[in-house]
Amino acid sequence: MIALVDKSMEMKSQVLFNHYFSNINELLHEDLHQYTCIFINGLNNDKPMKLSYEILEKLWTFVEQGGILYGELINCDDFPSSRLFGFKQDFSVTNHRLEKLVISRDNSFCKKGQLLEWHGPFLTGFTFDTERLLNIGHFKETHCTEDEGKYPGIVVKNHGEGKAIFTTFSFLSNDQNWTLRPNWVWNQVIKWLQKEYHLPLKSKHLVIQPSKENNLKKTIEKGMNWFLTSGILPKEDGSLGIYENVHSIRSDISKDFRPDCHAHTALLFYLYGKYANEPKWIERSQNLLNYLFEAGYQDTDSDSATYGFWKWFQSPKEKPDQLFSDDNSWVALVLLYLYRKTGKKEYKERGLLTAYALLHTQNKNGLRPECIREKELLNHGTTYFKNSTMASMNPHFEAIVHSAFIQAYLVSKDDTFLQTAYQGTLTLLDNKRDLKFMYSKTAGYSRFLLSLAQVYAVTKDETILKGLHEIIDYLSKNQHELGGIEERDNPDPDRYGTEDTGVFRMNGEGIADQLYTNNFLLMNAWEAWKATGDPKVKEFYEKLVRFLSSIQITSPKREFDGGWMRSFHLESGEYFGNNGDTGWGAYVIESGWTNAIILSGLILKEIDQSLLD
Repeated sequence: MIALVDKSMEMKSQVLFNHYFSNINELLHEDLHQYTCIFINGLNNDKPMKLSYEILEKLWTFVEQGGILYGELINCDDFPSSRLFGFKQDFSVTNHRLEKLVISRDNSFCKKGQLLEWHGPFLTGFTFDTERLLNIGHFKETHCTEDEGKYPGIVVKNHGEGKAIFTTFSFLSNDQNWTLRPNWVWNQVIKWLQKEYHLPLKSKHLVIQPSKENNLKKTIEKGMNWFLTSGILPKEDGSLGIYENVHSIRSDISKDFRPDCHAHTALLFYLYGKYANEPKWIERSQNLLNYLFEAGYQDTDSDSATYGFWKWFQSPKEKPDQLFSDDNSWVALVLLYLYRKTGKKEYKERGLLTAYALLHTQNKNGLRPECIREKELLNHGTTYFKNSTMASMNPHFEAIVHSAFIQAYLVSKDDTFLQTAYQGTLTLLDNKRDLKFMYSKTAGYSRFLLSLAQVYAVTKDETILKGLHEIIDYLSKNQHELGGIEERDNPDPDRYGTEDTGVFRMNGEGIADQLYTNNFLLMNAWEAWKATGDPKVKEFYEKLVRFLSSIQITSPKREFDGGWMRSFHLESGEYFGNNGDTGWGAYVIESGWTNAIILSGLILKEIDQSLLD
């Protein structure tokens, strides 16, 4: 017989039990020796339960005489409770993120040093006379560590014939089951607890499952439905803009607004409207851009130092400040592409304003800094940047500027745009040893492919073509058999816990990134195929298509269903990665940067068009 005490009822789906109690005091009237195991969920309304001395007496006797007691997040700041569970807490309950757990010893199901993730309530403290099964610490590694960990996670204390098992974090009571990652390791831990400690637990089921779909039409429809049902659009018609993402940790909608996310999504909505012959989606595309225009994201004051540039986000500051090259270029590229498709003059005017603002701050090598601050322009003027040799040397920023210049050239016929894009692309190719990468070389090269493809499509220059094939060759060597590109060559593995970092640390961790690599690469590889007609490039693209279609999320949670998270573990087939990026972690779902770009890359194939057509 198994008893469960759980007022919140969170444990009911995780434990095989016979008798349920909502109040711990009900045990006072029970013969506890009829049970082989008792589970107690101590957390209720974010407060750990305080056990009365009478309850502790009964539980102590139950354990000594052979019973198994499992307690989770129970208040253990007094002697009786702390001696029962072998854990003495230091502070009241707190909430944690970016902490991990490590398996403390080898067993039949897990290896010592394997890492797991959790998110939620936690009790800090110390142990005595116990065996530690899991420890908690601030580990930077992705899969395994040699560190022991700082705080106890799950501990076991023997009493007479029985055992008391105590958990200091929300494990069985976790109301966000998907935050216990990776699922495959947690299920091995559960098997360990079942076999060695006789806990009647159920396996955890994936809330986030890959669709394993290979029908592109279904993938596209499911992805478009995400935009309508996830809550990412404040208003369904797009007139109030679009939010940035589903947060990596909280798993709710981050209600930030960014012009680049709007541009990516406006591009998708237009392409889908044409693909499906549904004018409503084209109207949504227009509404997203109109929101940006009317809300004053672009500086249209001709006397301003930041004239033509866009705010990075919805900022109370009157003028743009952080002028990121890639974010501004994405808006310009989409506006000018959509002008070529729709003939809307405002798209042309605003797109060229941005393109010329970028051009006037581009140096003689065709490159630029990754970000210019408003104060720098006020102090130095545009001439300073034109005459400077400062450049990011990072394709993440540089390549999209060059791609925007190609659109500007097609619209304006101003040859300066084409020559600057051509020169800048050559400079990057000629100095590959000096290239800088933010997250990985795979991510940087995935971005570089777009400008190489489009500059080659216009110039037919053999040097550009050679560079394009070198990039494809490097990426192909890291293309997993599933079709996704495995992250490789992290420039700064120790940057864990800072704002921007990768979702892997070392080569060979088996992680695919859908925020910075495979997402943009899908569209960029398509553009490379259209530019070159090379069958190898097409095969490379087709493998990516199969991969991204197969890992689209199926979930009962509306924020997830139909989207793509950033980090996917290729060997286990599960969304998992190193969650050290504090802004855009392993489990973020971006409206523009991920979902919109992936779907655009699929639709361009379906309608057999290039962005240059």
